[in-house]
Amino acid sequence: MIRLRRLQQSDLPLRVEWMNRPEVYQTMHFTPPISIETTKAWFEKNKASSNRVDVAFEEENGRIVAMGGLTGIDYSVRKAEFYVFVNPDAQRCGYGTQATKQLCRYGFDVLQLHKIYLFTNETNTGARKTYEKVGFKLEGCMRDERIDGENYEDRLYYGLLATEFDKENVPLNLSGGNVIVHSYNGTEFP
Repeated sequence: MIRLRRLQQSDLPLRVEWMNRPEVYQTMHFTPPISIETTKAWFEKNKASSNRVDVAFEEENGRIVAMGGLTGIDYSVRKAEFYVFVNPDAQRCGYGTQATKQLCRYGFDVLQLHKIYLFTNETNTGARKTYEKVGFKLEGCMRDERIDGENYEDRLYYGLLATEFDKENVPLNLSGGNVIVHSYNGTEFP
């Protein structure tokens, strides 16, 4: 069982290493190379933001196996955009599914969101299977939204409503009490 905790500055070198690996950047919506300097600036700019939470997922021994977050949190309609990426050396071991479930449970129970949505590449079949297994529904397709070399690729839009999420089978396992964010009504949660 993995634990969710707030992303820390000490996690940034590992984040940069993973983001510069083709196994990660080919399925995400950013262009490498990613530098430690720009990542530190990004972290400082966003760490106190009330419209996003960035997290790390760790095993009981403290080994980080995935990172993710909820961004663009819109409390007027209680929705947020989901992202996650798994350690390239630990992909296809179930960490993506565990991280997705935990982050959705956190978004629905702690942040009291109504909807979590995400975008993914049409060819990212592993992630699509994970999202669908968790309960996300395909809501739309943005045709030829991304280019990979000479080939255009569609981006898919998935959504998950709080009422569709099977939270009874997903324990929320927080690490160390350092996941502090603001809920939609402005209160803080440890």
